[in-house]
Amino acid sequence: MKHLTPASHSRRSSRGFSLLEVMLALALFATAAVVLVETMNEIGNITIQARNLRQVEQGIESLLDEYSKIPQMMELEKDLKAGKDGIGYKISVRPLENVKNQTGEILTGLFQITVTALWQEDGRPMTMNADTVRYAGMFLPQ
Repeated sequence: MKHLTPASHSRRSSRGFSLLEVMLALALFATAAVVLVETMNEIGNITIQARNLRQVEQGIESLLDEYSKIPQMMELEKDLKAGKDGIGYKISVRPLENVKNQTGEILTGLFQITVTALWQEDGRPMTMNADTVRYAGMFLPQ
């Protein structure tokens, strides 16, 4: 019966990795690298979409603010063509009728201001809108 001595055992294990072990390690590393690159790419795409969406929101907020501060409110429909950013806007100012307060009194001089953004994303038409209500006499001198 042959016994392995520590010296012969260490010689046996010092041969290194087999080709199969190296190939498996490389395949595992390559798979992990591909997953990491795909994840980073997806994070980049989501960041770009979020930035574009925030740009649309800021445009809507700006136009709502601008049109809600007009001194003389009147009915209005206006289209703003898309600029360099590719975002177009539609502004609508309409009087509200038959609006009542808590006691049932009809409120007059109220206008609804609606801003709609229109743009293309990945070849698909996209829209987003927001609106507010304003009293016509709000910015008139007293």
